Amino acid sequence: MLGLGIGAKLGAAPVIAPEEFHVVLDAGHGGHDGGASVDGVNEAELNLQIVNVLAQTLRQRGCTVSLTRVDANSLNFPLAPNKKVDDMNKRREKIRQLNPDLVISIHLNAYPDRTVQGLQCFYANETPGSKDYATAIQEQFNASGLPIDKQVKPTDFNLVEHSPCPAVLIECGFLTNPREHQLLQLPTYQQILAYHITAGVLTARHKTQTVRIC
Repeated sequence: MLGLGIGAKLGAAPVIAPEEFHVVLDAGHGGHDGGASVDGVNEAELNLQIVNVLAQTLRQRGCTVSLTRVDANSLNFPLAPNKKVDDMNKRREKIRQLNPDLVISIHLNAYPDRTVQGLQCFYANETPGSKDYATAIQEQFNASGLPIDKQVKPTDFNLVEHSPCPAVLIECGFLTNPREHQLLQLPTYQQILAYHITAGVLTARHKTQTVRIC
């Protein structure tokens, strides 16, 4: 396990309340937009892998889960003049139609300094409840035993900032960091990420009543 040393910190995840709780998961990038690419490893592909594992984990805890993209393709019309803008518009429209309680967008980071590492959560500053979820997820990771000690930050990322309900963006690690570059490709590590994200989400769900403005 590459010296993770966090097995003892994985306890039982909190159980959600019996009422339905709907989470939309967004795998960042896709199709024409591969995101960061480091030493042959593509962000868009890993984002979808992590989202699929996270979806399974959330469903096991009783959540209803929907995805914005379900395969390697983006959502934009192939002949759209600006594929990125069209893709974001399609994702936002899908989220509005699904009318979820929470949106989580999964991404990976890259930075010239290869020593920089660690997962970090960002939240939609304009949407009530977003910071609560981001904080709970970040605190879960900071206490996990992983080498992470970061604070949540607001983001102006289009999909999250314009979400009709609480929304967070999670940068799950740095592809430019040699250790995380290797870990992020491992199914076992993706499961660890999914566990801690789920635990953070459900902790926040129990602590606060989600504000719905959809």
